Amino acid sequence: MEHSYLKVTANDEISCPYSGHIPRKQSDAMSDGSRTASPSSSHKQKSSYSSPPTSDHDGRTSSEATCPVVFTQEVDPLLLRKSLEDRVAYLTDFLGFTSDDSDMITKVAPYVNDIIPEMVDDMYAKLFEFDITKKVFMNRNQGFDGPLPNRLEDLTLDSPQIKFRKVFMKSWARRVLTSDYTTGKTWAYMDKVGIMHTGVSPFKHQRTMGIKPLNVPYRDIALTMGWIQSILQTALLQVPDSQLSMADKIAAITAINKVMWIQNDLFSRHYIDEQ
Repeated sequence: MEHSYLKVTANDEISCPYSGHIPRKQSDAMSDGSRTASPSSSHKQKSSYSSPPTSDHDGRTSSEATCPVVFTQEVDPLLLRKSLEDRVAYLTDFLGFTSDDSDMITKVAPYVNDIIPEMVDDMYAKLFEFDITKKVFMNRNQGFDGPLPNRLEDLTLDSPQIKFRKVFMKSWARRVLTSDYTTGKTWAYMDKVGIMHTGVSPFKHQRTMGIKPLNVPYRDIALTMGWIQSILQTALLQVPDSQLSMADKIAAITAINKVMWIQNDLFSRHYIDEQ
């Protein structure tokens, strides 16, 4: 499938970055089934690469007709900035996120689902270790109408707003493990999670009601994502081999890492002024 974020056309000649290879047409390369799928195409294909060109004892490369890099794509950066669908298509293509990854996450979800409450508790304990990450929760969160403390030292892990936030975090973590990654709704949800942390509400009803979202520095968002990723990795590795093979653990960690980095991008795109 040809994604709209690609500027190369089917009749353009493809230049291989390795010497000794015959130029190809995009239509030939695409017929190899080499693209990963966009959210609208159900992630139906995996990347398929040939071996790099071999060399003889004199250092000369072979002249295989098939290039080890399918082709160098010309990406439209404007579409990546403006279109969520095209951005996700690019992200999943680049990371090689396929239906196999989605299926593996679904398979291992029952083994790590029970750690989510403890993980969320530990995450907020981590955020309370530093004043700059704790201060964020002194501001009223969207959807929360309960009492707020006046002093930072009065904000505790048992404060009503922290309990409120934990409910959202548990829901997000479970969605990472159970979402249908073939639908654009999943990525749209993750994109809204990114927007709502920038101080801009992605939801019309909240803007109408004057409910303010969180305003969290991207630095701390990225650190928290890294912390969560480590917890999930550790939990998977601790599953007994009798219940989950090492091959499946590795595949699951790889798949979850891809999702976490896509979510990370769907945060950063709302903070970073891309060129």
